[in-house]
Amino acid sequence: MNNNNFNNNKFLPWFAGFCDAESNFQTTKIKRINKNGKITSIGLKYSFHIGLHERDRLLLEFIQSKLGDIGKIYEYPKKKESHLAIFKKEDLKWLIENIFANYSLLTRGQLIRYEQLKIGILNNLNRLDSLDDFNKILVTSENIKSNINNLSSFYIDHWIIGFLNGEVSFTNSINKNKKVPIIYLEHTDETVIKLIKERFNISTNIFSRSRDTRKTTYILTIGSKRDLNTIVTFLDEMNSLIGYKLTQYKESKKNFNLKRKNIINMYPKL
Repeated sequence: MNNNNFNNNKFLPWFAGFCDAESNFQTTKIKRINKNGKITSIGLKYSFHIGLHERDRLLLEFIQSKLGDIGKIYEYPKKKESHLAIFKKEDLKWLIENIFANYSLLTRGQLIRYEQLKIGILNNLNRLDSLDDFNKILVTSENIKSNINNLSSFYIDHWIIGFLNGEVSFTNSINKNKKVPIIYLEHTDETVIKLIKERFNISTNIFSRSRDTRKTTYILTIGSKRDLNTIVTFLDEMNSLIGYKLTQYKESKKNFNLKRKNIINMYPKL
């Protein structure tokens, strides 16, 4: 995959948005227990992962190349997945100091997991004496502050493209017996869904969905003529969707003739 539209000024905020949607910062606790069943220490291991459908392996290769070829891509044929994983501490430290120290994550959940990993890597914490010691360095939502209001519109727009590249769905619904396009976005972080709604002045409301076994998610469904026109214009002008998401978008544009001048004619007349 070769996307000449991505210099680092564009790629890095795109990458932060994509990580907010798709990545996993892992701090793994390993309890060491003696023969009497007592915890003698806590081992700590750190890693960074991006897991995608196997059809997006080329996207992972592209990301890896932009990050200086750190990490390794693993295949999971039974799951039909490909994963980019970074385990080496020097690579994780490089990722912290050269990427995320300068290009902010915006979702609270990812910020918490990232800050936990950062504390461990930068302080070289490999082992703690007890769970109490771990709890002393535990990052919670109260420790996290978002800097959304301090970011430039350039940064926000490229972050949004990266986030959409991971989370958005180009789908359809039925309106008066006619199939019409829908752009669907769902995530657990209400703040970033509001950010996208406000950035494009989307007319529909945000809905929440609660399930017993999962976190509450927040849903933005984009389907009005004006809103579709706004998003299509943005995506075409930014020209930064890549991988299978770009394929989905192109198919939706083709199936529904999604051109700015044609959107106003795709819905049935009242």
